Amino acid sequence: MPLIQVSTSARLSLVEQIVEQLRKLVDKRTLHAGTKMTSIRLFAQQHAVSVHTVAEAYERLVALGYFESRPRSGFFIRNPHQPEQKRNPTQSFAKAFDHLWQLRSHLINEDGLLNVTSGKLPSDWMDADMIKASLKSVSSKIDSGLLQYGDPYGYLPLRSLLQSRLGNLGIHTQLDQVLLTNGASQSIDLIIRYLLRPGDKALVDDPGYFNLFSNLQLQGIEPLPVRRNHDGPDLDMLEQLARQHRPSVMFTQSVLQTPTGSTISAGNAYRLLRLAEQYDFRIVENDVYADMLSEPVPRIAALDQLARVLYVGSFSKTLSVSARVGYVAASPTEIRDLANVKMITSITSAQLAERFVFHALTEGLYRRSVERLRLRLSNSMAETEEALKPLGFQFFCRPLGGKFVWIRHPDFENSSDIWKLAGEAGIVVAPGKVFRSGMQETPWFRLNVSYGTDPALLKFFKSIC
Repeated sequence: MPLIQVSTSARLSLVEQIVEQLRKLVDKRTLHAGTKMTSIRLFAQQHAVSVHTVAEAYERLVALGYFESRPRSGFFIRNPHQPEQKRNPTQSFAKAFDHLWQLRSHLINEDGLLNVTSGKLPSDWMDADMIKASLKSVSSKIDSGLLQYGDPYGYLPLRSLLQSRLGNLGIHTQLDQVLLTNGASQSIDLIIRYLLRPGDKALVDDPGYFNLFSNLQLQGIEPLPVRRNHDGPDLDMLEQLARQHRPSVMFTQSVLQTPTGSTISAGNAYRLLRLAEQYDFRIVENDVYADMLSEPVPRIAALDQLARVLYVGSFSKTLSVSARVGYVAASPTEIRDLANVKMITSITSAQLAERFVFHALTEGLYRRSVERLRLRLSNSMAETEEALKPLGFQFFCRPLGGKFVWIRHPDFENSSDIWKLAGEAGIVVAPGKVFRSGMQETPWFRLNVSYGTDPALLKFFKSIC
């Protein structure tokens, strides 16, 4: 590729130089649609740059619509200005299952393997006494209301309590701005059904939440991946995508993002809102790990006060994964419409579970339980870093809390190779590609720090490093 010249003294980064020059070559038709691109390794050799630099540039060009990634074949030029072919709904339906490998391993482990990527915490970390006490409180207060469907908006006392909790985050709401759901996954599903239609495009974190990608693809929505940095989305890349594709929605996690553990900076949150206003797209802020963070950090919804942001939360991560209670905070009109969608698709939510959560939150047990969980995770985070850094593992960032780190080892270009070796050792390490909307290979993978110093895992890592 002699037409490309890069320099370490240029104003732009090496990645940006490669991206911009290749975009111009495609726009000028110097590179024709359908042409196979030089392999990542050969391109790196020809231009004396790292393989990682070229891989990142190619992935950006895929996101921008200039390249197409074909599994086991490489990268091919495509013309982003040509009208897109009509999508085959059967293909979208089939593609939606690409990420289910991670969800299956998350929920089903018939072989009893050590799953160090799963979001599950060890059973003895969960507060069984709190759950027993809360269930006892619910059973002692059973009334005729529990024999009925319940309010489609959700259990009124819990919604009132959520107003106060949201206020503590700087998100000020009225009662008609809160809708309870069967977990955050249903919240996201309702929002997708409400805001998007088949053929639409939506901005997403890259890497990001695998189940979101499956849901979008199942409903015929094309994800537009935005590279995640340690301080939030890559906003330059986001602006390019927004200018070219004019998406109507962005789905993002501002705090303790999965899988990277990164948290958006205040400056990036402000700029993200400005871009949303400029290019007229909504922001769906998924904050399911809010209670795992003790220090105050900016929420996009607090800066915006739900004018353009729909805020999603849940108690499944800290109370119990069996307590499928989540919520959406948005404008009154949006909450009314989302409640209608909820009634159409599921009639109402489980009032029994909502009452259970309410008692756990109001009887003082939840706060103490979460404080203990935060401390335990913080200690595990430090111990995991101390154990893995001497083995050569690199950490994407130092999370402010939570249970995940996004790591890589320089000896492995693809984390799929680690996944295969781990499987032979009886350990599940999900390849990082399952956290990318297009399933592109990556050297990074997610690790749950509650298993970060498990003797079997450390023995395996020492054997391959």
